[in-house]
Amino acid sequence: MPYTFSFYLPTKIIFRRGSFNELGKETKSLGDRAIFVCGRRFAQKSGYLDRAKKLLEKEGIRVTVFNKVEPNPSFETVEKGAELAKKERINVVIGFGGGSAMDAAKGIAVLVSQGGKITDYIFPNEVKGSVIPIIAVPTTCGTGSEVTRYAVFSDLKNKKKTTMLGYPIIPRVSILDSEVLNYLPPSLTAYTAFDALSHAMEAYLSKASQPLSDLVALESIRVIFENLEKAYKGDLDAREKIFYASMLAGIAINCTGTIIVHGMGYYLTMYHDVHHGLANALLLPFALEYLAPSIPEKIVKLAKTLGISKDDPSLDAETLFNEICRLENSTGIPRSLRDVGVIDEKEIDVMTEEALTYKRNLLRSPREPSKEDLRTIYLKAFRGRPI
Repeated sequence: MPYTFSFYLPTKIIFRRGSFNELGKETKSLGDRAIFVCGRRFAQKSGYLDRAKKLLEKEGIRVTVFNKVEPNPSFETVEKGAELAKKERINVVIGFGGGSAMDAAKGIAVLVSQGGKITDYIFPNEVKGSVIPIIAVPTTCGTGSEVTRYAVFSDLKNKKKTTMLGYPIIPRVSILDSEVLNYLPPSLTAYTAFDALSHAMEAYLSKASQPLSDLVALESIRVIFENLEKAYKGDLDAREKIFYASMLAGIAINCTGTIIVHGMGYYLTMYHDVHHGLANALLLPFALEYLAPSIPEKIVKLAKTLGISKDDPSLDAETLFNEICRLENSTGIPRSLRDVGVIDEKEIDVMTEEALTYKRNLLRSPREPSKEDLRTIYLKAFRGRPI
């Protein structure tokens, strides 16, 4: 079968230690009135907020700070940021933080550029036309938002995760300085890395996958498997490699989107504040186990990439399941949904109904799950993986 695909990535990626110091220069090339979008604590506590202001002001850039972004940012938060940015006549937006800050920055840039409310741009709508430049500075090794055409927001009224998408919101510049990862605790290193692993595996397994997305997804998976345990223990070189793998996974989902792991995990985040990456980790092995029979060739190739193939799809699927479980066991991931401590087994039917509403994720899966399939995956995740 001939290759058929399209690929677009307009981002200038700067990946090296100390590259945060280039923020002023890179911003100056795009605008002179910047809004620095970040979370409520880390940027200030770590000193990066003060460093950013000095770097930007040194280049003659007027800086406005919006430090109100919460985990899983709401429509209301993004709209407040946009109001401030409009008032200050901002012409470049900097997102500093995890996926929440970078996604909020994307939403703010759209509203400043095109007006309206955030709900005007939520899927099935798509962002088109011009958007003021976005600079992304990730501080975790998981989301990949620094290179994607997606931003995820919380609809608090309806308790839903929603997606904004469009090529105009891909950041113009991404600065990946692994020194920021020195501040990342082991638990968040693991959670965000499993978010990246989910991105890469879902991209690889997706019906929308293509040669370039497969290439970067497989490399991302390999790097994560080789380095996560060392990164969890604090090795900065290993964390830097996970940082790189996370970026690759972002490039992969830019082509493919995500599939059932994300669609099933949203309930855990919206209703129980389970970290997005942790939610993915708890579901990933069982989703892979369910999908494997429909993609035997891909399963063998994935196992070969990790050097664990037995050239048998069934055996390789079992080995991959066990390897993911082993990696989770060694990096402090709770064994089950039950062990997270906030979820009742009685909720599984409600969780299943909620997962069915994320049709885009389900339809991209190589094996489209039924209601009973989803329920079975949740039940296995609730009971827990083998030790």
